[in-house]
Amino acid sequence: MNIQRLLYPIHWFRREFIPFRILDRYLFFDFLKNFLGTLILLTSMIVIYEFTNNMKYLVSSKVDQLHVYLYILYSVPGMIVQVVSPALMFSVCFVVGQYSVNKELVAIMVAGVSFLRIITPILFFGFCIWIFMSIFSQFVVIPANKKAQIEYSYMIKGANKLVDFVYQLHIKGKNGFYYIYWIDEKENTVKGGFNYIDISSEGLPNFVVASQKAKFTPEPHHWTLYDAEEIRFNKDLEITSREKFVERDYPFPEDISYFSKPTRNPEQMNFFELADEIESRIIKGIPYRDVIVQRHVTFAMPLMSFVVVALGALAGAITKRSAGVASLGLTIAVVLLYYILYSTMKTLAENGGLPIWFGIWFTPVLFISAAYILYKRMNI
Repeated sequence: MNIQRLLYPIHWFRREFIPFRILDRYLFFDFLKNFLGTLILLTSMIVIYEFTNNMKYLVSSKVDQLHVYLYILYSVPGMIVQVVSPALMFSVCFVVGQYSVNKELVAIMVAGVSFLRIITPILFFGFCIWIFMSIFSQFVVIPANKKAQIEYSYMIKGANKLVDFVYQLHIKGKNGFYYIYWIDEKENTVKGGFNYIDISSEGLPNFVVASQKAKFTPEPHHWTLYDAEEIRFNKDLEITSREKFVERDYPFPEDISYFSKPTRNPEQMNFFELADEIESRIIKGIPYRDVIVQRHVTFAMPLMSFVVVALGALAGAITKRSAGVASLGLTIAVVLLYYILYSTMKTLAENGGLPIWFGIWFTPVLFISAAYILYKRMNI
């Protein structure tokens, strides 16, 4: 009996939608055409904006134009993610609203088909888009954004602007603390100052070394310090030795990339990289609350796709006049309100003002609840 209850949704879905009925094909493919058209239109508008915004690099004689085109190409997946939800909201609201205005929706319901049954294919599509966008963002958008940032850095450098510049960094290492100045990644060198405090297992300093310059050598792994001074301590923190030298090698466990990129942008990491970043920040003694927030965002933000489909279908059903104008106005209002509330709650969660799970999931749960309440009050 319990197994039959569990399998009931599957049997119901097969009975109702396999094969697709004429009504389902009529409504769903009408919605799909509008969605794809809106998606292409909105994406094209952002591409045109990016071209005009980066025109200064296209006309610059010092910038290879290929980097500009590649930057925009790699940015397209991210653009698609930005416009999927507005495109879904407008399309479903427009199509259902058009059916409502033309009284087709009423005719279908008079024939004995419930409103929920009518929009089920679209709701299922919205659910699939949520799952798809979660995976698409992780394995397509994030890698593409990384490549776009590389191309953008080439564009900026070609325009004689300084990027990838790190200086005066204080960071915890595996066995101690570093305080360094300018990093030259091309030469694997820290210039202007390289200072290190080695800490014992008891939490006391073993020695302090300060140098004007340090060079990292990958094979064999070691750091070479130049024009340096080393001071060693005993357990009572008394100085036992003080020595100056022109050049000396040290087996510090960290490499040059540890300092050039002490923290990575959580928005540019997939779910598995976020877990590694948390572990890395714990070792470095760097706060990682924003990384945990991003782990929730990975699945919470794409949920907007399903939310706008549900709200759009209900809003379209109560449309009485021009479906196009109503759909555009409702899309702008709902999407704008969603983004404002979501961004506000996310910021509060990142800054510790709210529990992370509450701050990230509050907005989608609120809008889904609003859609459910609206559906119940409509009594259709």
